[in-house]
Amino acid sequence: MDFGWINSIINRSIKKRVTRITKNDVNITHHFPGTSRSKDLLLRVVEGINRTFELKELLVKSMEAAKLVMHAEASSLMLLDETTGELNVSIPTGPVKEEIIGKTIPRDRGIGGWVIRHNKPFVSNDISDTEVFWKDLSNGFTTRNILCVPLKDDEGEAFGVLQVLNKKKGLVFTQNDIFIFELLALHVSNAIQRSKKYDALANKLEDCELQLSEIHHRLKNNLATICALLELDIAEIDDEVSQEALAAANTRLKSVAEAHTLLYNQQDAGQIELSSYLEAVLRNIENVFYNSEKEISITTRFEALKIDANRGMLCGLIVNELLINAYKHAFVGQSSGEVVITLKLSSSGKVIFMISDNGVGFDQNKGSDRDNGGHFIVEALAQKLKADINFATNPNIGSTCIVSFPFEM
Repeated sequence: MDFGWINSIINRSIKKRVTRITKNDVNITHHFPGTSRSKDLLLRVVEGINRTFELKELLVKSMEAAKLVMHAEASSLMLLDETTGELNVSIPTGPVKEEIIGKTIPRDRGIGGWVIRHNKPFVSNDISDTEVFWKDLSNGFTTRNILCVPLKDDEGEAFGVLQVLNKKKGLVFTQNDIFIFELLALHVSNAIQRSKKYDALANKLEDCELQLSEIHHRLKNNLATICALLELDIAEIDDEVSQEALAAANTRLKSVAEAHTLLYNQQDAGQIELSSYLEAVLRNIENVFYNSEKEISITTRFEALKIDANRGMLCGLIVNELLINAYKHAFVGQSSGEVVITLKLSSSGKVIFMISDNGVGFDQNKGSDRDNGGHFIVEALAQKLKADINFATNPNIGSTCIVSFPFEM
């Protein structure tokens, strides 16, 4: 089963949404009323904000940017708590930031509450002259003047506020400051929305991966149960042909189960380490077809390769069929034999695995048990893998099967 498409869809969705939000940002150099220095400063600030995806880092950068661009003594970003309806001081800057972080302001109180309710900027250069001001959140800081603007979502609704307090050198906030601060708030709003959507999609991806892991775990357990039942049936059957047929079916199920075991235990969703998987397939076949009267050794020469689970499973089933074929037919009349399996990535970008034995070979012109049923299954699996497959045989040196397919899909 190939579950990699789910990850691809979610990753494409993340990129698409992030690109859309970034394109929606306004061009702040167009009709900018400030000085060239202010323009350059704001451009650098916005560039840094737009490169940030982690929400907490984004909020910190935004608040430092607000204080810097507006030449203020302090700044704070307050987000609306959807449950309580209060404004939460998320990221403050300035001399008393440690004292006020996490404090809340009722939605119907203060300048922040006014901005949320009216969804427009508020500026006061003399706090003592406005009834809207509620109180300072710390006794160690006295607000002289303030500029507060809303942070708006994609629908234009306020979800928080951005504010700066006490312009340095005793200066006042001007209409030009309001324009600049609203531009900054627009980029901060877009960046916060982008970060939240990115986090939501990342969480969705993580949930999908957990669900896929659980699916692999259940499939592995279900297949293990079926294999155990088959082994009980094999033990009760006297007919040798039936025993071999059930044993072959058992190894096929175990090959699929091994793939799900690897997928459950590893971090890379939809990818398996092919060499590890094939080693597990070999162990299962050795255990099932072990014959104390015939010494058959298996030598592996594997390179470490990771491929998608779907193609890896097909490789495992091909190796499964070829090994069953070798155990049953390659060493007829011989007391011992050797099977050599090679796995490598060629310089031309192809995965190549080769299975050779030093058995009796088979007659390609005549047809036999070895080259009929077994080869038919292998060729059908190779077709699904979109692989090239070649058989070669010599009664003096045995048989070889070479399977190759592009590493990149």
